[in-house]
Amino acid sequence: MPTTAYSTHFARELDVEQLAALLRGTQPSDLKSDADVEPHWRDWIRSDVQCSSCGKFGAQIVRAAKAQGTLKSIRQAHFRFVGQDGIDAHHPCCEFYGDDSAAAPQTDSLVDLGSAKTQETRQIRELVCKGIEQKIFDQPTIRAMRQWFFDRKATSRFRVTASSEAIDWVWRLQSHPSYRRWPFHAVHAELPAFDWEQATIHQFTEENLALIELVRGAPYGADHRRKAHAFANKYRDQEMFNVTTLKPYYEAALALCTFIAKNTGIKFGKTKPEDYRFKGAPTHLLALCALLLFVSSWDTNAAIAKFAKLCAAPAPTDASLGNVVGLNPFHDYASWQLVILSGEVAAKSSNGFDYLAQLEGIQTLLREQHRLWKIDNS
Repeated sequence: MPTTAYSTHFARELDVEQLAALLRGTQPSDLKSDADVEPHWRDWIRSDVQCSSCGKFGAQIVRAAKAQGTLKSIRQAHFRFVGQDGIDAHHPCCEFYGDDSAAAPQTDSLVDLGSAKTQETRQIRELVCKGIEQKIFDQPTIRAMRQWFFDRKATSRFRVTASSEAIDWVWRLQSHPSYRRWPFHAVHAELPAFDWEQATIHQFTEENLALIELVRGAPYGADHRRKAHAFANKYRDQEMFNVTTLKPYYEAALALCTFIAKNTGIKFGKTKPEDYRFKGAPTHLLALCALLLFVSSWDTNAAIAKFAKLCAAPAPTDASLGNVVGLNPFHDYASWQLVILSGEVAAKSSNGFDYLAQLEGIQTLLREQHRLWKIDNS
């Protein structure tokens, strides 16, 4: 259910009301629904307005709806994309595919770069205004970046095989200490305060070292894990975009976010820059850095130079230039990365995913080794 879409004529990201305002000079209706639009304007909208995610045409307008009696809003005015055959016009892997009639919009991948709700978003808004005013980027560039990223993701697919249990198993492996290695020997248990629990954990590391190394550096945030569960359950056995094709671009944008957050004196959120790699960078900053890299042909130093220009530029004269709905091209990248990784790890986990049961079994074997050793050495 896209609440905004891109008008090629106006070269802007617009919601239904904004499109109505721009058309009002020649279109007298309030444009509350497709039925309110004269036939020639319906055809014009179908051929002009693109999906902000996959770039498909075929837009129709769906009016807002309120509950009878309470007048509580139950549906926002939005765009619906339908082909000439009456079938959903979105690309099958578009985030809006099949969701045009949903009660709430999916907006996680869309970033309101013009938002001024917090200090951090106000700072980004000003930087965006400066960027447009200094002609570093514009709305058509943002649209071009969206299409570039969508086409890039569409080149590779994977089948979702991970289960919720596999995702939890990867989370256990991620949190397992692998930097201390101490292979068990029965003589260790002769010490008066020998720690069987710690020995068990060390032995688990020895037996699963290949898996632990495989998940090293993977995202571990609670939000990533929650979303990975949802994706695995919703898209089980379906083919989806392989977001890992974006890895070099994600790494570059994340590195730029970290560098900028450390060297500009601007506070972009509560997360420390050095934690961006594992917990994720602030969404608005990530979207802006991706945009700067995109217009810099992915040259990091060129992007830094553009950011320095933004910082040095005078305050923008037109704050409305920041009314941009931008794109976080790495929308749910970490969560999907976790889904993909969990499927790979699951295929290599010959002993199942029950972490606690495996620890219990390992400790039983260690104690038995010690018992037999004592018999042999008595």
